[in-house]
Amino acid sequence: MKMKGAILALCLGMCSIALAQNFGGFPPSTRWKQINTDTARIIYTKGAEAEAERIATLIHRQAADKTFSLGNKLRKINVVLQSRTTLANGYVGLAPFRSEYYLVPASNNLEFGNLPWHENLALHEYRHVQQYSNFNHGLSKGFYYLFGEQGLALANALSIPDWFFEGDAVHAETAYTEQGRGRLPLFLSGYNSLWLEGKNYSWMKLRNGSMKDYVPDHYQLGYLLANYGYLKYGPEFWGKVTQDASAFKGLFYPFQRAVKKYSGVDYKTFRNDAFQYYREKLGVNKDTRASTHTRVANYYFPQYISKDSLLYFKTAYNKIPAFYIRDSKGEHRLNQRNISQEDWFSYRKGKLAYTSYSTNPRWTLTDHSDIILMNVNTGAEKRITRKAKYYTPDLSPSGEKIIAVHINDSLQTELQVLKASDGTVLQNIPSVNEYYYSNPRFVDENRVVVTTRTPGSKIALQLLNLADNSWEEIVPFSSHTLGQTFVANDRVYFISNAGANDDIYSVGLKDKKIYQLTNDRTGNYYPSVMGDSLVWSHFTAEGIRLRNEVVGSKTGSEISPLAWQEETLLYPVADTKDLLSGTNRRFGEKRYSQSTGLFRFHSWAPDYADPEFTFSLYSDNILNTFSNELFYRYNQDEDSHGLGWNIFYGGLFPVLSAGAEYTYNRHVDLSPGTLTLDQAEVRGGFSIPLDFTQGKTYKNFNIGSDFVFNRLMPTGLFKDSFLSKNNSYLRHFLSWSHYLPKAVQQIYPKLGWTTGIQYRDLLTDKGYQLYANSFVFLPSFGNHSIVLNGSFQQTDTNNLVFSNHFPGARGYDDYYFSRMWKLAGNYHFPILYPDFGLASIVFIQRLRGNIFYDMARVYSNSKTKSADLRSVGGELYFDTKWWNQLPVSFGFRVSHLLDDGFYPRDKKGNNWFEFILPVNLLQH
Repeated sequence: MKMKGAILALCLGMCSIALAQNFGGFPPSTRWKQINTDTARIIYTKGAEAEAERIATLIHRQAADKTFSLGNKLRKINVVLQSRTTLANGYVGLAPFRSEYYLVPASNNLEFGNLPWHENLALHEYRHVQQYSNFNHGLSKGFYYLFGEQGLALANALSIPDWFFEGDAVHAETAYTEQGRGRLPLFLSGYNSLWLEGKNYSWMKLRNGSMKDYVPDHYQLGYLLANYGYLKYGPEFWGKVTQDASAFKGLFYPFQRAVKKYSGVDYKTFRNDAFQYYREKLGVNKDTRASTHTRVANYYFPQYISKDSLLYFKTAYNKIPAFYIRDSKGEHRLNQRNISQEDWFSYRKGKLAYTSYSTNPRWTLTDHSDIILMNVNTGAEKRITRKAKYYTPDLSPSGEKIIAVHINDSLQTELQVLKASDGTVLQNIPSVNEYYYSNPRFVDENRVVVTTRTPGSKIALQLLNLADNSWEEIVPFSSHTLGQTFVANDRVYFISNAGANDDIYSVGLKDKKIYQLTNDRTGNYYPSVMGDSLVWSHFTAEGIRLRNEVVGSKTGSEISPLAWQEETLLYPVADTKDLLSGTNRRFGEKRYSQSTGLFRFHSWAPDYADPEFTFSLYSDNILNTFSNELFYRYNQDEDSHGLGWNIFYGGLFPVLSAGAEYTYNRHVDLSPGTLTLDQAEVRGGFSIPLDFTQGKTYKNFNIGSDFVFNRLMPTGLFKDSFLSKNNSYLRHFLSWSHYLPKAVQQIYPKLGWTTGIQYRDLLTDKGYQLYANSFVFLPSFGNHSIVLNGSFQQTDTNNLVFSNHFPGARGYDDYYFSRMWKLAGNYHFPILYPDFGLASIVFIQRLRGNIFYDMARVYSNSKTKSADLRSVGGELYFDTKWWNQLPVSFGFRVSHLLDDGFYPRDKKGNNWFEFILPVNLLQH
């Protein structure tokens, strides 16, 4: 039985665009300002002054409010506002304790409501600050004393489920405003669809998600449970529960014990009661039978391009996003969509317009959303804008012009009319009355309908005449969300939650009468009309599916102007209180230097990797450009002790790194006796990480060099027999990856490759090592993957200087020869999606297999003799989640040896069984 790490632990960075933390993500020329109080420090750049003042105001109001308190402790938080990225995101993190808000909002009003995005971020993220501030006592505080903020983060994750963190924060954004996701049908439709269609999934499946079925995320689950707890047991309920849970009272399953203690029912009953409460509000029979299972797929913005041809954008669990046409002959894939942050597209005259993501290669907190024009007949594409921030483009009836929302450097929206052929700006309409524009649509060549939102979170539909910039109100301002407009037959079709669900409405451009066309209990989206045919997408438990019906000018129920102003909620919100009213506080502002707080030690932790024990102290600055590690290391084989320091600085174009380590009392066994020695090592180098992601693929490049100086100093008995020796070497490295996005069920990208090359050159003596490793990803049937691997390593005959990196043929021991190369073929395939869990400890999402063939050749020091080491075999992998949060993949391997190796146990015909260790236990 052998034990090894997984061979295919590839550093592909297979992530979506969404980024949590970018090390050194902005240029050194960036100038920062700050609002600094006893409660928060808001750090921002020019153009975000108004947002910074508003965020500071809301944070102070929320800090003073005790409506649903989690405790009386509050830690001061540093909040960095990023205004150059198009990613709508935000987080509060421990280790270090800091927060970042990405200020440019998403373009879909129905996703986050009418609330200005920075206000939503302030209320949601500061609730996380309140959580972290009050979850540090009892055993959690013990974790903090032992390991710092990393220890506290671990203790909080073990004691309080992620659904509470996010659900409670969603409740805060909802209870403190007239908006928030807890009021939005798009956010609530996930669980509503499950209940309406009888999808009675297990608790562990709801907690961990699925690769075969649609399961709403922990935000949606968390809001329903957190809101129910406040509604049923009062505003102090979750404060009491989390105080006990974070202190680990009862030690095992502390959160479940605390829920039972303060609710009077066990955890399972609490969950079931909560779900039943919402079911009854929804009007669902508990015994609803499940519908027939189909593969999860979503259809966006369906549009008729002829009487029998329907164009739409489609995503699925087994396919990457693409545009399709459905006609009498079936569904035809038109073209893969570029990587993008919005699902919107428009069609006219054989042309399709949508937006595409790209990023600054080095400064990844500066990225762009540009307009792509596609020829539907040929699939050919053209990027007509560069390095801009455009959203929801719409083609004019002639197909010659495009109107789109543009976000400027001051985070204000503008409407820009562009020439479709080359992106030339023909007209710019700045914001009037502080409106935030969204979803513009051409009525004709000179008029557009635009969704306009006020700073007070009211939204309307207006008609803009491009000839004289005059405005006319079509749908009056209200608190209802409104968006996804479509113009046909002198009517505007749109989506609104005026009736507590996202339904389709239409309004006449002349009579301004509003009609409700659908009336459902889950959302209806993306309406479009050709002639008398209305097509749209309806939210189901198996994706957003197509629907259609015949409409006329008077179809649906007319809505009176008074009724339009009425507000209805599907589910009540507990403990509501308006924090938005009133004027902003005035705060002093001053410069924030990038050198402020360079050293902020936040965590200390042990680590063990046989034979070394390490204890490290970690430091990171607030701007995430300067990282340090101080460490002590003990090597049990050599009985040696070492002290060292590693440092990284990402504030310049190259990322600079350096380190120093002094090791004393090393014991090296020699034939005459034991040599003791001290060792000093100094390192310095740079790397240039570049991200060229744009178009249809992720592209990442990294290049750099390190210089290492090492001095060995004999001590003890043999100090006069061995001279001190200096060694120094250079390490040069280069890596490149280029691959398609992955769908949920795809094990590896359908197409792509990654390669890494490393060369080490000994300067003080003869010695070198060249190592290269590449993977190629090729498509196969369904979600099967063909993965080819090539590796090469060559070193001089003095190969003890540099450690061995070569991934040998599976089943054989690790050999270190002067030259080695390997070719490997892998065929990965899914086996089963069990969605099975045990005691909230482990949940198995997928079983997958791999059949492999390895061919390695090794050479003698003289390179005149060689030997082959070949093997075949299979692997079984388990993709799991532990404690309902931590993704872990591990497996088993059987290898059949086809050649004799160089150790007695490596004999031809032998079969070796190995446990493939999980390679992703620690998420950095």
